[in-house]
Amino acid sequence: MDFIKRNFALLLAFILPVALIAAFAISTYLPSFLLSTNYDFIYATCGTGTDYSYRCNDYLQKRYSVENGRLAIRPVDLAQYLDANGRPAYPETYSGRILLHDTKRNESREIPLGEAQAMSLSGILTSPDGVTVSTHYDRNDHGIFFPFGDRSSSYGHYITKGKSKAKLNLINANNQDYYRNNFEFIGWVLPGRSGK
Repeated sequence: MDFIKRNFALLLAFILPVALIAAFAISTYLPSFLLSTNYDFIYATCGTGTDYSYRCNDYLQKRYSVENGRLAIRPVDLAQYLDANGRPAYPETYSGRILLHDTKRNESREIPLGEAQAMSLSGILTSPDGVTVSTHYDRNDHGIFFPFGDRSSSYGHYITKGKSKAKLNLINANNQDYYRNNFEFIGWVLPGRSGK
């Protein structure tokens, strides 16, 4: 006890910065760990069978939507969309795949078209309990502080609410070039797990 009394200022000088760092880390990361939603969602990817997904999200936006609470599928005549050189803008191999994302387990699985069409959906990007699916771009530029550092960037999809965000583990998430343009949110599945 005498040691603490004699060295109180020294101990305080050590403990206070550690406590501030811990408080900052908790306030920054804890909300993301606690972020959840009672609603699963469906999304689409291009089933090209390759890692190349040029304009895939454009194609998916034209093909899928939610109308009157159900999945609507529109035919897309790929030949009518031409690029600046007069060539077809989309590969003829594009075909959509529908996936259901279980937000509680944070995992996706492909579902048959009939199952997706039978679901009641909300096409609004924000779920009924206030969670949004969003894209986030991270740029890591270590060259500012370290002369021989590296520069890298990555895209990812997250559920967000306010300042909290939690990364989604979607199909093809490990291949960033493929994944970035190979995702189209379709809708939240209603009702939620709790029947809301």
